Amino acid sequence: MSEVTIERRDARTPLSPAESHAILRLAEHARQADSSAALSEQFRLSVESRDDQSATHLLAYAAPPALAGYAQSRSGGPGEPASAEIVVDPDHRGAGVGAALLAELPADVRLWSHDSDGAATAFARTQGFVPVRELHFMGRSLTSGPAWPAARLPGGFAVRRFEPGRDEHGWLRVNAAAFAHHPEQGALGMPDLEQRMAQPWFDPDGFILVVRQGEPDRIAAFHWTKVDPPGGPVGEVYVVGVAPEHQGLGLGTAVTVLGLDHLRQAGQDDVVLYVDQDNTAALHTYRSLGFGDLQVHRQFARP
Repeated sequence: MSEVTIERRDARTPLSPAESHAILRLAEHARQADSSAALSEQFRLSVESRDDQSATHLLAYAAPPALAGYAQSRSGGPGEPASAEIVVDPDHRGAGVGAALLAELPADVRLWSHDSDGAATAFARTQGFVPVRELHFMGRSLTSGPAWPAARLPGGFAVRRFEPGRDEHGWLRVNAAAFAHHPEQGALGMPDLEQRMAQPWFDPDGFILVVRQGEPDRIAAFHWTKVDPPGGPVGEVYVVGVAPEHQGLGLGTAVTVLGLDHLRQAGQDDVVLYVDQDNTAALHTYRSLGFGDLQVHRQFARP
């Protein structure tokens, strides 16, 4: 095992711009080698912003001094363990870098793997971790394949687009309620929303809201679509949510279809999405709309 030095960065000692750049370069090197994302969006955004209060960054240096690996740990929700992602430079694998990073993480941490059977999954299993959560990465063509039905809203509802400066607080309330049991999505706050709205891909025209007629600020359901890079051929069902008091009315399917219509009209060829294995209702909806699995991401924990 090569000598590995671990440096910690957090809210008190944030990442420097040079460190942030080195981590993103490392993640891209790993992505090219593994043909899968090394860091998920939230973890990557925390590296870019460098001031995420809930993130702890671990940088592993090998001799000669070089960034050989990186890990990020994020606090979970109330009663939830921390979650983490580990990236090891392909040129430094097999030298104990991943194990050194893991040793600095909380004992009950849960590790994400964004490949189905690649390096991250193999590492988790060799460290004695077992899968405890699955996230389906699904997709379909917007120009061929089974047709989806027309969007049908029940009476008393209308459709409009998200308006920056007007809808932030209302959307955060509905999102928190709709994803109250989701450890990542339900915990989003104003800084998270503002960070996403500042991204080059943010387009309020693709942020679809279903509201009560006569109460245009009362959001009943939403579908936030995403095209990254902007103008690219692939769109994403970024987030779909329904306020708890309006569930069971078919709003989820209707607003999903409205988003698919928007992406097709905008010129995208394909669409992808992420959905938890235990969200059986959403899985059923997406499969009925012609989506199929492209990959399965897994979260691992010590038994």
